[in-house]
Amino acid sequence: MIAPVACAVPNRAAGAPKLSGAIGGITLKPGSLLHSIYKAEQVEEEFFCNYEVNAAYVPRFEAAGLALTAFGAGGELRAVELPGHPFFLATLFQPQLSSTPAQPHPIVLAFLRAAQRLRQARRHAVATGAQVQ
Repeated sequence: MIAPVACAVPNRAAGAPKLSGAIGGITLKPGSLLHSIYKAEQVEEEFFCNYEVNAAYVPRFEAAGLALTAFGAGGELRAVELPGHPFFLATLFQPQLSSTPAQPHPIVLAFLRAAQRLRQARRHAVATGAQVQ
């Protein structure tokens, strides 16, 4: 399911993984969770890896119900989501690399908001005897 990175990022630090540093030109699928988080169609993100999704498996991801929602400049898959789930998001980029306490990354904030909504729903369910979806 993984393959070595197809192309190295130019001007990366000596000894750093092939796909490392800030990389722009990541296209987000309109209507996706990522698109709603960023409120943009293209973003720049931080990477630090030598591997990416093996393109031969991409159709299997879709067949299993995952939505392909972010792509690199060459069409490489960069993120998937599980439609209908409150917050299932898997990215090749690493939001924690550019997140700080003073300025949390948008994905980190969105995850915290989703957790807060779930907590509130559970509290309401306990109070009313309802079930949480």
